[in-house]
Amino acid sequence: MIDWTALSSQLTTPVQVTDVNLWLQQCVKPFDYVSRSDVSASLGAVSNYELFEQSSGLCMQSASCAFTNCTSGPFRDAYEPFAPLGNLAFYQSVQLDPNGVFPVLTDEEITMAASLSEDSQLPAAAVHPEHPGDVSAAVRFAADNGLKVSVKTSGHNWMGSSTRKGTLLLNLSKLRKYALPELPSGGIFECNTVGAGDDGGIVVVEPRVGTMDEDMYYFSESVTAACKIALARGKPAIMRAGGGQIVDEGLRAVEEWNSDPSRPPFHAMTGAAGTVSLAGGWLASGGLGGPLNMRKYGVGVDQVLYVEMVLPDGQFVRFGPSTWTPAEGNQLYPQTTSVKGYCIAEDTADLSDESTWSWVDCTDQYGFDDLWFAIRGGGGGSYGVITSIYYQLHDKPGNIQGVYWPETLFRIDPSMSSEDKDTVMIEMIKFVFNFLYNPDKVGVSVDASNSCSAPDSPITLDCYNGAGQAFVDAWDQYFGALETANMISGAVPTPRLEEFSSYAARAAPSHYNGRVQDGPKGEVLFGGDTCNALVIPIDVLKTKFDAFMDLYIPCFFDTIEASFAGTPETACLTQNFTPYFYGGDIQFASDGTDAYPPHRRNGALHMYVLHEDVREQFKKLIWDVEENAETYSNGDFPGVFCHNHLFYTTSPKKSNWLEDCNGSTPDGSGTPLTDDDCMSLQEAAFGTETLRRLEKIHSKIDPLRMFQTFGWSWIC
Repeated sequence: MIDWTALSSQLTTPVQVTDVNLWLQQCVKPFDYVSRSDVSASLGAVSNYELFEQSSGLCMQSASCAFTNCTSGPFRDAYEPFAPLGNLAFYQSVQLDPNGVFPVLTDEEITMAASLSEDSQLPAAAVHPEHPGDVSAAVRFAADNGLKVSVKTSGHNWMGSSTRKGTLLLNLSKLRKYALPELPSGGIFECNTVGAGDDGGIVVVEPRVGTMDEDMYYFSESVTAACKIALARGKPAIMRAGGGQIVDEGLRAVEEWNSDPSRPPFHAMTGAAGTVSLAGGWLASGGLGGPLNMRKYGVGVDQVLYVEMVLPDGQFVRFGPSTWTPAEGNQLYPQTTSVKGYCIAEDTADLSDESTWSWVDCTDQYGFDDLWFAIRGGGGGSYGVITSIYYQLHDKPGNIQGVYWPETLFRIDPSMSSEDKDTVMIEMIKFVFNFLYNPDKVGVSVDASNSCSAPDSPITLDCYNGAGQAFVDAWDQYFGALETANMISGAVPTPRLEEFSSYAARAAPSHYNGRVQDGPKGEVLFGGDTCNALVIPIDVLKTKFDAFMDLYIPCFFDTIEASFAGTPETACLTQNFTPYFYGGDIQFASDGTDAYPPHRRNGALHMYVLHEDVREQFKKLIWDVEENAETYSNGDFPGVFCHNHLFYTTSPKKSNWLEDCNGSTPDGSGTPLTDDDCMSLQEAAFGTETLRRLEKIHSKIDPLRMFQTFGWSWIC
C-alpha cells in the first residue's frame, strides 16, 4: 500500500489519488453530445484548453487516450460499426436519435472500463508540482516505492504517451511560469555585450530583466549562460519558459513585449498549437513550427540554449553548452564542443525561493553532453523533468503573410477547357514545390523561399520578411508567361494575401477566449486508423523532382476527387491533402549535438500516403530502390517517420522496408505492430543509429527505467 500522505507532506499541493468518477466528469463528459458546452458545440469538438485546465490533471486531448495507444477501450469498440475510419468528436450518454451516428455509452460502461480493463492507462495518482523541489520530492518518492513516472502538461499526444497505468503522474501545468502575457519581462531578457574577455569569449553584461512581483527577482546564472550562447549566435534576447508553460503563453508574452514601442521587437520559433508544451513532448520530438518561420531559424531543438531539470535520481541540475566553435559555411549556429552542468547545492533547503539557489559544478558526475543530446529530439518523458528552458529569440522578421494558394485551385476560370484546367492545376502544384525547394526555377531568392513554410493544412503558406508578396509576384509572372506562350488559355487567379503583425495575432482572436488556436481539437476518438507520415528527403525534391511529381500529382487529384465524392476512405492522401513543408535552412541549424535524426534534419516534407502501393513507390524513391524490386532492406534503418506526428498504427517490416505492419486495418487483416517482424515506432522515427545512442543514454541516466514512457520499444 502506497502512503500518499507521506508524499503530500513534502509537496506544495497534495497528491490526488486517481478517481475514475472525477476523470469521467472532467475528461469524458465534455465529449458527451448530450451535455456538451456551447463552446464545444460551436467548435464541433472540445477545446484542449478546457481539458488540460481540469483540476484532476488526468485529461488527454482524446478520451480514448486514457486507454492503450489511444486505439483501444470502450470508445473504439463503440465506434467501430459507425465509422472505422477517421476521428470522431462526441458520443452520447442517452440515445437522442435512433438514426444518429453517435454510439451510446453509459457512465457505468466507461468507468468500468477505466477501472477494470487491461487497456486502461490511468495513473495511480497525480501530483501538480509548483517548483523544482516538488518535482524532486515526487521523483524520489516514486523511486523509493517502486513506482514508474509519467509526465505531461496538456496531454497533447496522439499515442497517449503522457499517461501510464499505475504510475505517479507529474502534471506540470502548475509549475512556476516566467514569460507570460501579463508580464513578459518576467521571462524575456535582452542580452548585451561589451566585447571580448580575457579568453577571447564574449563578456555578458547583466541582462535587462524584469520581476514577477516585488519579492522575487528572476535573474540567475542560467540567464547569463543562455545570453552568452545567444550572443555567440548573433541573437539579441532569450525567453525563459517554465517546464509546464504552453505555446499560447510564450507567443502572447512575445506579442505583449513587442507592443511596447520602447522595446526592440522579437520573434519566437515555437509550435503552432496553443496548448502544446514549450518544454515537453513537442520539443522532445524535435519541435515543428510550420507557421513560425522554422525553415529560416531551424526547428524547436535548435532554439534551445540552456536547461534546468530534475533527473531520475531526483537531482536538480542546470546545464548547457560551455564551449563551441564558430559557425562555418552554411551552418546557422556555432557548433557545441562541450557541455557543462551544475547541481543544486545540498545546503539549498528551499527550492521554491530562487534567490537562495546555490550551484556546484557536477559535470563529472553526470553525462551532460549525452543529456544535451537526448533532451533535444530524443523523445519525451524519458530522461527526467525539465523545469525551465531557455529559448533564443530572433529579431522580428516583419509581419506574417498568409498566402492562400490552395483556394486558387477552385477559382480557375470556368470557361477554360478541361485540358487547360488540368494543366493549370498541375503547374500550380509544381510552382509551390519549386518555390520551396528549387526557387531559382521560379525566379525567387533562396532567402525568400526559406522564409515560407506551412503545416499540413490546406489553407496557407506562412511567410515572413515580405516573402509572401515575393510568392505572389513570382506566381503572377510564372502563369502570365504560360498564358503568353499559349500553354493555357485564360488568366490564372492570383493567390489571396493576408498580413498580420504576428502568428499570435492571427491565430488568437477568433479562438478560445482570445488564446492561440489549439489544434487538433479534442475528440472522443482520435487518430487510430491513419498511417504514419513518410518523410521525403530534400534530395528527392532537388534531384528527382519529376519522379516525385509523377507520384504526387495523381495522388493529390485522387484525394480531391474522393473529398468531393464523399468517400474519404478511397483517398490517396489524408484530407489535409497538402504536406507539412519544412526543409530550407533546417538542415544547417543544428549545433552538432542534438538527437534530431538525419532523415528529418535533411527532410523536405512529410505526408500521409494512404494507398499501400503508392507508399511503396515513394519509399523506393527515398531509398533509390529499383522500380521492379519487391523487397528491400539494407542494414541499419535510416528512419522514415516524423516523431512529432506519430500514431500507433503502421511501422515498416524488418524483413522488407517497403511493406508496413498495420494493426489497425478495418478488416483486421494487417500485421499487428507487436509482430516480431515489425520495427518499433521509435526505430522507424529515429533510425537505428540514433535510437541505439538514446537507449544507452536512457539506461545510464535512468537505470531503474522509471521514466520509460509508454510506447518506448528499444532495439535490444
